[in-house]
Amino acid sequence: MNNGDINSIFEQINNLKKPVTESTETNVDTSEDALREVLNSVSEEIQRVLDENNFTQEDLCRITNMSQSNISKIQNGKVVPRIETLQKIAAATHTRLVISFESMEGDE
Repeated sequence: MNNGDINSIFEQINNLKKPVTESTETNVDTSEDALREVLNSVSEEIQRVLDENNFTQEDLCRITNMSQSNISKIQNGKVVPRIETLQKIAAATHTRLVISFESMEGDE
C-alpha cells in the first residue's frame, strides 16, 4: 500500500456520514432548569425531614459527621449530592431514600 492508497482510505472514512436513526427519546430535558428543579426538590425534602425530627443543620452535622458547609451547600442547591450522601442523611433522619422516575407526559 502506498501513500496515495492510504490517503484515499482516510478520505473515504472522512466522507462517511453517520447513519440517521430515529431517536426513541423524545423531549429529554437536560437543561439547567431541570437540574435546578431536582436540586430544589432535594432541598425541600431535606428540610421537611429536619423539621419532622426537630433537627437543625448542626444536629444533622453531628449525626452524619458531615460539615455544616456541605449540608448548607446541598440545601441551597450549590452542589449535587452523591447518592451515598443522601442515604446518610436519610439514615440520620430515620427516613428511607427513594429515587423514582416519573412520566413527563401531560407536563407540556
